[in-house]
Amino acid sequence: MENPNNDEAQYGGQLISVDATPKTKKHRGPTKKTDIHARTKEERTPIILNCYGQPIGPTDQFLGTVARNTELAPLNYVDWPSLPTHDLIWEYVLEKYMIAPEGRRWVMETVNDTWRQFKSRVKQKYLDALEYGGSKWNELCELVPEDELNDLIAYWNTSPAKQEEKRNRQVLDDMHTMGPKSYAILRHKLQQEDPNKQEPSKAKLYKNSRIRNPNKTYKASYGKTKANM
Repeated sequence: MENPNNDEAQYGGQLISVDATPKTKKHRGPTKKTDIHARTKEERTPIILNCYGQPIGPTDQFLGTVARNTELAPLNYVDWPSLPTHDLIWEYVLEKYMIAPEGRRWVMETVNDTWRQFKSRVKQKYLDALEYGGSKWNELCELVPEDELNDLIAYWNTSPAKQEEKRNRQVLDDMHTMGPKSYAILRHKLQQEDPNKQEPSKAKLYKNSRIRNPNKTYKASYGKTKANM
């Protein structure tokens, strides 16, 4: 929200500074997968599922773009079960990929995870906007429709939301390091690498899903994960 005449602007009951713009490194924007969204049903490609109804290929980050679509998955709902668009999401995915009905659970779990991550990212941008204002606030308004943003801001200031944030921080002590790769893909990869083609144990899957790059800095603590190993 630009305000060239004043140093501060008020939005949703909060004062937003528009003067101080931090110098930050530019990063590549979120994946859009416009080619997949433009597909017709005749152009769909199949998703191969394992015996658990999980995909082993081909996979991409398309479902992440579905979770960030605020028409398909609006953010102003407290949690995933309360979201009324589950069937709409599944129908839309079927328009772009051929997936057996057994794959619906995986689709919904993946969109759910990314939806929650996206909501967390929006919250961080909101906190950055309170601190820095200006371009940070503009970035936030580009991500979320105004009515949804107002609902989110109101919810974040409630006691249940603050308790949820505390619980979420505790979970960060044992996060996987696979990025967008799923456990199903990792399990399939480890099985193919095994001389006898046996499925990896839960312990092996856990250990391989939490390998850290020594040249990379991680926000989450490694103590709990290392103790579990």
